[in-house]
Amino acid sequence: MNNDNLVKAALIFGGGFLLFLLAKPKAESAAPAKSFDSKSPVAVSSKDLENAEIVANAYAQALESGETPSRLTELNKECMKDFGMRAYVDKGNQLVVSDTKGNTILTK
Repeated sequence: MNNDNLVKAALIFGGGFLLFLLAKPKAESAAPAKSFDSKSPVAVSSKDLENAEIVANAYAQALESGETPSRLTELNKECMKDFGMRAYVDKGNQLVVSDTKGNTILTK
């Protein structure tokens, strides 16, 4: 290869790299991802609180009886159909009931 080809190759790869840097989304401008267990305040009706208590009690009883994770998943599917809520245990060992959007309804 002669010098002209090396210069052209360097310009092509360098230009492509600069275009890549310009097209890559910036970390500051990217919208933060909403986690499923968000703690955003939600207006909750008394009926929703009653339903959340039912879901929480059912999930807690299933945990106490030693149900398998697949059975807990089935329980959550049923609770989603019936009440539009699911339960899980978060990292702090608290039982959390959330709605379909991931908003926390009840924490025990």
